[in-house]
Amino acid sequence: MTRLTAPPQPQVYVHGPIRAGQIEYARRKTGAALEHAPRPVLFVRLTLGHARVRGAGQPYAVAVHADVSGLEIHAAATAATFSEAVDLAQRRLGAQLSRADRRR
Repeated sequence: MTRLTAPPQPQVYVHGPIRAGQIEYARRKTGAALEHAPRPVLFVRLTLGHARVRGAGQPYAVAVHADVSGLEIHAAATAATFSEAVDLAQRRLGAQLSRADRRR
């Protein structure tokens, strides 16, 4: 698929001590998944932080909300490390995007 415009930069919300390098990593991974969107991406919100339940072995949480030409796409993940949570959220976002064409 040839993309005419790149997906917009996500609005990033950070809760807790997340380093700048981690934020950039999450932006890159989210953007890579959104490159495969079947229609133009109008809006992206990325929420990064710590899981609400402490001591569960999965302290990091990542959530992505995207508007793909009016279709709301959500993907979220928690994991023991920040990069694992981002990678899992990216895979889930990719799966949601691959099913997006069938929903309309």
